[in-house]
Amino acid sequence: KLLITLFLGFPFSFIYRIIFIQKRKGNELQRNLYTFISGFAMSLLFNGKDFYHPLVTLIGTYIIIHYVNPKHITMTSWLFNFSYLLISYYMYSSMEYDLNWLTPQSIICLRLIGISMDYSDGHKQGGVGKSKTVYPGLTPPNQWPIQEKPKLIEMLGYCYFYGTSIVGPQFSFRRYKKFISLELFETKETSLNKDLEKLLDSSLKHSIKRFFLGLIYNAIFIVISKYFNSLFLLTKEFTQYNPLKKFIYVWIAGKYVLFKYFGIWMLAESQCILNMIQFDGINPDTKDYYWNAINNIDGYKFSTAFSLDDLVFSYNIKTNNWGKQYVYKRFAFLGNKQISSLINLTFLSIWHGYHIGYPISFYFEYILFVLQGILKYWFKPLNQYMASNLETNKTTSFKVQYFIYHAICNILTIGGVAYPLMAFDLLTWNKIKVAYNHMYWIGHVIAVVM
Repeated sequence: KLLITLFLGFPFSFIYRIIFIQKRKGNELQRNLYTFISGFAMSLLFNGKDFYHPLVTLIGTYIIIHYVNPKHITMTSWLFNFSYLLISYYMYSSMEYDLNWLTPQSIICLRLIGISMDYSDGHKQGGVGKSKTVYPGLTPPNQWPIQEKPKLIEMLGYCYFYGTSIVGPQFSFRRYKKFISLELFETKETSLNKDLEKLLDSSLKHSIKRFFLGLIYNAIFIVISKYFNSLFLLTKEFTQYNPLKKFIYVWIAGKYVLFKYFGIWMLAESQCILNMIQFDGINPDTKDYYWNAINNIDGYKFSTAFSLDDLVFSYNIKTNNWGKQYVYKRFAFLGNKQISSLINLTFLSIWHGYHIGYPISFYFEYILFVLQGILKYWFKPLNQYMASNLETNKTTSFKVQYFIYHAICNILTIGGVAYPLMAFDLLTWNKIKVAYNHMYWIGHVIAVVM
């Protein structure tokens, strides 16, 4: 049902592209209506009789934004939307992965909290403090705050935007507004009047490429998961493996278990390139356009990850950005990045659901960053040597050294993340306990020793 629903987004995207962008028919109201109706049709197909849940929270949030004092909007919206999600988890979730209306409900929960905070931020004295992070693209977070109350039809179109309302990714209301008004395509370098055909050709090319990448990732997951999966860790056969073979098995299973998410996200991203909301400016080197504004996965960066930082910025990108913008930064007043990080990880864990595998996975991610810092300190001379020679030393000897160095870092990084991902995938304590017993709790032992 998920794949059928996602594939339905392609004709919706293609129709929007032809009528509202290529032919530039209709006005903003008609574009919002089309976006809502098409997205609502997908919601009906996927959610069935539970279609009303996103609608209830959307209307509730609309009332909050329009009738609650801006000073109290953030807290009220958080309490309403997050409580609705958590109560839904409590009442309807099972002991397994729930691929039902709870999935899009979790997506719309973040979207509604985000738009509420954007409106609240737009009415704060001085707005939101500037971030030290340099954000590329046309809609950086410092442009997310809004001052006008969103209309109901705008919120309906935004939250039900086809291609993103079922599995994500997240994107700002500001980007959606620019997309609907066609302002998104009017930059210093581009204009719909002079660049329409090039934009259409480029988006189609990149959409097709992303679509086939999504199919490839799904196919890889289907094949690999037959031979490497977390459930095998519970078997007697796994206990007979030697430690090295166990590490290799977990490394492969942990890496490729994520491909089921990557493939689905890429299919959704392909639609967003096709309908052109992914537009993010022009590449000055290739003169082609960027179509990665709301990508949730960077497959190449994930596969070649040099550090945990690379991994964090390579998958579930927009959810991580959402957490950074709306949770992590909001606790800056504590003056402690570690506490802010723990609060953010706690939120992300609870947002996924009540299964014990989620906090085990997310909190171990925090531990991994601590361990990475220790390793960087221990190997500081080696790291400095590699960094200082990377651009200048072109000898074959150094290239071989750097290849080995990078490969070891990649193996350790993926291996470190694969360990808690087994808990994320197994979900329940009974399964997790057995799996970690069979792995000698090696990750936890290393963390304690270091």
